[in-house]
Amino acid sequence: MAWRAYITDTITGRILAPIDLPSFSWSVSVSDSSLATTKDKGVGENEVSGLKLPWTAIPAVSAGERNYLLAPDRRSIALCWHSSLDDEWSYGMPVLCGMIGQRKDSALDTDFNLSSIMGLLENRYIVREGKFGTASGNTSSDEISFKNMSLRGIAAEVGWLATNVKPGGELPIDWAYRGEKGSHERTYSSWDIQNLKASDVLTKIANVDGGPDLQFRPKLSGDYVRFDFTAGSDGDVYLGQKTVHRLTYSPYGGTLENLTIDHLGPIMREYGSGSGTDKAQLCHLSEDLSLVNGNHEPWPLKESAYSDTDTDKADLLKQHTDGVLNANSRPLVQFKGELHANDTDANGTPLHPLGSFWPGEIMELDISGFPSLTDGLYECRLMQMSGDETDKVSLIFDAMEDPMA
Repeated sequence: MAWRAYITDTITGRILAPIDLPSFSWSVSVSDSSLATTKDKGVGENEVSGLKLPWTAIPAVSAGERNYLLAPDRRSIALCWHSSLDDEWSYGMPVLCGMIGQRKDSALDTDFNLSSIMGLLENRYIVREGKFGTASGNTSSDEISFKNMSLRGIAAEVGWLATNVKPGGELPIDWAYRGEKGSHERTYSSWDIQNLKASDVLTKIANVDGGPDLQFRPKLSGDYVRFDFTAGSDGDVYLGQKTVHRLTYSPYGGTLENLTIDHLGPIMREYGSGSGTDKAQLCHLSEDLSLVNGNHEPWPLKESAYSDTDTDKADLLKQHTDGVLNANSRPLVQFKGELHANDTDANGTPLHPLGSFWPGEIMELDISGFPSLTDGLYECRLMQMSGDETDKVSLIFDAMEDPMA
């Protein structure tokens, strides 16, 4: 039960060759993922995903073969978890996959960045082919409008426009939900190109009040690594799941280890600002003063500000600002802990192999004997999992209202 890594073709997802990754770290969140060489990052250094590998780790014997397998943009690295449930000859369960970016070679090794699907979509724009700069006077007047659709339906159409419709734009993504009906609408104007990065557009759809989780989840399809675009619905914004996993914690042992709980106080007011300047700037105030007033020990007022300068509609700015406030208007706690992907039951069956759970899904935490928390069963949404070349998996759960406040 261990990790296996492969070089894949970025456009098709076809697995080309295995590759040895002797030391690495990885991370998968609700909406993104990263893979990096294990190293000490200095204060202030960006967490750029990337790998530094000796040439001996590359399955090639000539310069031509090495450049073929590690061609920037054209090749990707897939990381798969192989458990006892998998046949020995199988690839394992894909956990993440990243496109090789800028590469730097030395006589001893090669160093390159990796981009996730969301990272790659930072270089794709939501603009119709042949419509940019083609209006009168070399201007851009074309608009792409979606009406009476679900938010994930709009997101899928945005992704489709950024990939399959563009020349050379296809990626191994299965875009579900295209054309799904709902009550939402969005308009994207080609002249506003600076705000039309596909990654930014998708992020704003997810972050609006009532916005769904959006995720690119890797999967095996024969000898190919593809991605399912999966998303919450308008009625249930969270990702669906087949199984609710339960983890146990106590001072005497359990499947959840090294539990910590972070505490954060509430925000009562959020000042939102949209497009425009000076006195013409679009503004909205979201507030909930129920913790400041009322028949209880009051909380001191805390305020915050939110800016979204490309939002020019008052109702959309309200949705965004309300979303920020709603996520922070109560005292919060956040659980963090660790599990081992190689843990098994009495019959030797893996309890929580990687690929059986994903960020965005609900886990039940059965906690007893923690000093600042009442014993009980807590439902928490997994937001991020990360680890290294071992079987240890670090878990970060979504912030939830403090049950002890």
